[in-house]
Parts: sequence; structure tokens; C-alpha cells
Amino acid sequence: MEFTTVIANLGKHAAGIVAETPLSFPTTTEQVQAALRAIGVDGVRYEEVIVKDYSIGIDGIAPLLGEYAHIDELNYLACRLERLSPEELTKFIAAVRHGDYCDGVQDLINLSYPCNLEQYTLLPEVQTYEDYGRYLVDSRRDFSLPKEARFYFDYAEYGETTAINENGDLTPQGYIFHHRSATFQEIYDGKEIPQEYKVFQYPPRVKVKRLNPKHGRDSPRHKRQ
Repeated sequence: MEFTTVIANLGKHAAGIVAETPLSFPTTTEQVQAALRAIGVDGVRYEEVIVKDYSIGIDGIAPLLGEYAHIDELNYLACRLERLSPEELTKFIAAVRHGDYCDGVQDLINLSYPCNLEQYTLLPEVQTYEDYGRYLVDSRRDFSLPKEARFYFDYAEYGETTAINENGDLTPQGYIFHHRSATFQEIYDGKEIPQEYKVFQYPPRVKVKRLNPKHGRDSPRHKRQ
């Protein structure tokens, strides 16, 4: 899945100077340092970066990340998404569209963990409220409807009413809702990023050796005996 950003030197950006470069995730410390070097962020004169653009294979995520997302957090999120199975990723995308627990990168990281994704039910085969109404009747989730009454039953209205009551949503991935009895778990507190995801380091400073000045006329070598 694509997860690419365009990062820029914040100081130069504020001064109207273009200094930006692409950076893909997951990434490494070496790749981050190369990107920082390319935009002139050295940790001395310039220290801060800004994310000017995102290209992510999940609609709706970029606005949640913002311009000032930290590179380590973006790497954390990208690594978590890379570990999801196709089915989990589909549910994650639907959950993001649903909107619960999607208030920034911290929530997105936490949403990617199984203990939170499992709190959602996704029905890929349900694409309309009528589909959902028929699913509910066929599965007898709420009640059993006699066969002779099904011809007159308004499946669409029943499906929509149930969706409203349980705060569910129709998404391109199917119908999704969050189980209200479940408690969203905070695995990542927004402060302590696990070491395995930390990649941000300024480029090493190049040490310049100073050459000894040429011996002048007053140096000991030039003094007359």
C-alpha cells in the first residue's frame, strides 16, 4: 500500500524558499537522514520539518495526519498498516470512513491493533439499507419474521432504522458498526513511541579538518641562526 509524503524544511518554507523532498514509509533512519540532508535540515541552523503532501492508499487518512505529524509517528502508523492482513485492512479502511476513534494519528495507530479492530463488525455483502434489513431478518438477530409476512415487510426502513440506532454506516467496503459495549484500548498514548519505530535522526555533521597555516617569516624555521 502506498504511503508517501513530501516533507519540507519548515524554516525555509516560512521564508518562501522551496526546500522539499519525497519520503516513503515505512522508512529507515538512513533514508530519513538523506531526506533531511536534501532539504537542509541539519539540527543546527534548521531543525523542523513540515509535511506538505500525502499520497496514501486509504481515502480520508491524510487530513487526519496534518502538516505537523512527526516522522516517527508516521513510521509507526505505516508499519502497523503493513502488518494488517487484507481482511483487517479492509475493516480498518471502513472504520476510518465510519469516523469513530479517528481523531488524529494516535487514534489511527490504536485502531490498527486487533483488540480495537475486533470491536467492529463489517458486513461486506451489505451495500444498502435493504440489504441490511434482509440480513437482519434472515439471521434472526432481533426477531423471527414469519415467511408470509416477508412479502409486506419494509426491509430498507428496518435496515436504516437499525443502522441509525446502532450508529452504523454504509461504506464502499460494506456495512460497519462499532459494538457499544466494547471499550477502545489505548495502546499508544501519543507520547512514548516504541523504539522499533523510531527513525528520526539529524544527518551526522561533517567534520572539516583545518589545515595548518603555512609557516610565516617569523616561524622558528625562518629565524636566522
